[in-house]
Amino acid sequence: MQEQLDNIDVLQKLYSVQGNTCEEIISNFKIQQKQHLTKLFKYISKENELDQFQLRGNVIGVDIEHTNDIGFDGQISIVQLKDEENVYIIDVIEIGLENQQLIKVLKQIFEDEQIVKVFYAGNTDVQWLKRDFSITIRNFCDIKEIADKCKLKGGSALIYLWKLYCDHQVSKSYKTNMQTSDWAERPLTQEQLIYAAYDCYYLPYLRYVLLQELSKLDIKEQVKLKRKFDQAVTKEYKKPILSNQELAKIIQKEFNLLMQVVNEYDDKSPIYQYLQAQPIALQLVKFIALEIMKVRQEYALHHNDPVECLEENEKVILIAIHIYQKLNITNIQIYKMNYPEFQNYKNQQYELTLEYISKQIDKDWEVYFQLFCKGLYQSFIYDQNFIKYGLSLIYEVMQVPENKNQQTQQKIEEKKQKQTEFVEKYTRKKPAYGNCKIYTKENFFLCNCDEKKIRWYLKQGLADLISEDPPTIQLKFDPSGFKEEGSDKAQYITIERVNQCVICGKENELLKFHIVPVIYKKHIQGKRSYDVVCLCLTCHHKASALNDKLKVLIAEKYNINLKQNKKDSLLEQIKNLIKSVQTFNKKNKNLPKEAFQKFQIQFTKQIENLKNQEQFNQINQFDLNNLKYEENLISINDIQFLNLIEYLKQNEELFNKNEDNLDQGKQVVEKLKTEEEIDEFLVFWRDNFLNEMKPQYLNEAWAIDHKYKRTFGDKSYYNPNNQKQQQQQDEDQE
Repeated sequence: MQEQLDNIDVLQKLYSVQGNTCEEIISNFKIQQKQHLTKLFKYISKENELDQFQLRGNVIGVDIEHTNDIGFDGQISIVQLKDEENVYIIDVIEIGLENQQLIKVLKQIFEDEQIVKVFYAGNTDVQWLKRDFSITIRNFCDIKEIADKCKLKGGSALIYLWKLYCDHQVSKSYKTNMQTSDWAERPLTQEQLIYAAYDCYYLPYLRYVLLQELSKLDIKEQVKLKRKFDQAVTKEYKKPILSNQELAKIIQKEFNLLMQVVNEYDDKSPIYQYLQAQPIALQLVKFIALEIMKVRQEYALHHNDPVECLEENEKVILIAIHIYQKLNITNIQIYKMNYPEFQNYKNQQYELTLEYISKQIDKDWEVYFQLFCKGLYQSFIYDQNFIKYGLSLIYEVMQVPENKNQQTQQKIEEKKQKQTEFVEKYTRKKPAYGNCKIYTKENFFLCNCDEKKIRWYLKQGLADLISEDPPTIQLKFDPSGFKEEGSDKAQYITIERVNQCVICGKENELLKFHIVPVIYKKHIQGKRSYDVVCLCLTCHHKASALNDKLKVLIAEKYNINLKQNKKDSLLEQIKNLIKSVQTFNKKNKNLPKEAFQKFQIQFTKQIENLKNQEQFNQINQFDLNNLKYEENLISINDIQFLNLIEYLKQNEELFNKNEDNLDQGKQVVEKLKTEEEIDEFLVFWRDNFLNEMKPQYLNEAWAIDHKYKRTFGDKSYYNPNNQKQQQQQDEDQE
């Protein structure tokens, strides 16, 4: 009985709302949102401005932006608060961390039991408030924890919650870039302030809608969550002093990033190739980096300086590689050993170095750092058993045995081999753009094109060749022309295109990339090559991955079931049946009775599924009534069953042609009812390409709002009838 009463008390605190009901709050929020976004926040950067705001309501959204560029621990940069009416951004750096008025205001807010403080993933925010202002939050709520507990279909990421409940969408890359921007620099940019305001703006509203989801769960689960919130605010702050294992993870991550850059830019430096091929040498480099990072952390802690302001992680890796090169080890294999043979080893020179450095700790960092690196290097030179000690220590810390490194290296080599094969098979061997010229009868420059188009006009007797380098023709007829809208620049097709990646400028290993995917573009009449660009292999992979994610979003928007497209299509069912029969035929001779019956059950279900498909019945010409059954199961060895399978094999293409209703691209385009909606759809893809891939080498006339409507005359190369004729000729030549 007492436990039930306690649970009721806990739940009352979790759902505490004064005044309006959840439904009224949600409705009011949607009305307020439209009016409020134009004046999104009030920026408070001076002490006297702290008295000018007073929070309204008993539920506030809270977010904190933090910087690691001030002190060893870092510092709160700004505190964002959202009440019933406004967003307030309090600039802690500008007002001052020690400002008593600031501390008083924040304590009044965060230690008030009557105000619910709504965070997203707020455990670190709680610790920062405790560290910088000695604040212990009362009535803490974390909507990420609630979303995790509710197990929402799309996950618990904040950008997903914004999209699902708030009709607010941002990309993951944008949020990451803003989150990691420089929050120590002043003044803050307008973009930073708007981002910060949005980060807390929706939190109170999300609490209400997620609590409605949470209320559907078992009461014990709800109580458990509230108690978890209460425990989160009691944890004491701990300085971010990293263990050897944590430092080793950073080293591994930085080395992997370095190797990515090396591979991407095809850096053939012998040292990088050697380290990738020699696990022992790589372990030694990691040990050197670990010792540097340990002493760097000690120095930063002593001086209350940011760790990476002293020396960035990437630079530490490069310094470790440089020290290894200076050691000039001719045969690293002699240091193979049985771990952990040297775990308790001590090097006198190294100990003396550390002792000497500790006495110099108040000196300039550059001097300090150089002394340590010199001492570390000398420790290897004077006592080469120190190398084995280093290998033993890094082995223990990273817990990555040598054979695991070999497996990783093998996977890298396999990946390289696959990439080489892909390059040879799919990348362009000839230039993508021939930049051949076409002129009208009146000697007006019409467009650039490829050599194949030039040959077609000459072969049809529709043009005269007026130059061979580059191939240039003059038409003998008046073209029906084209209409280009949406750009005040030079016409796109009259500017010579460079054979290079439009993102990074690389000039080899190029592939054509469709900014608007082919699955949609092929169903949009008159939209031709405007959105086809050249990308290098690396950029093509990244852009394709982006397009794949966007296709899923498009499918969700138009309520299209992607999984059903593949798995449940008529063609897939027929293919599965044929494949199952082929498997049965291979095993039929020695098949036990039970296994034979399993095949009968499987085939019977597959055929019944086909019978129930309206589309199959419309196409099918085979009389299914002739099929024989044995105790309600299909007779596998009967001639009629074999005839059915043969019929399905021969007519597979017929069923394939009738899969239009499962074409995702076609379904999407059919929902675009007007030309304006089609143009908006194209702009959506172009906008994502520009914002996410950031191309630096696009044609100067390429425009995001380009509208391209084209008619094709009887003599045009792109007239559909001429296209079919040319395709037939190409097939005859083959």
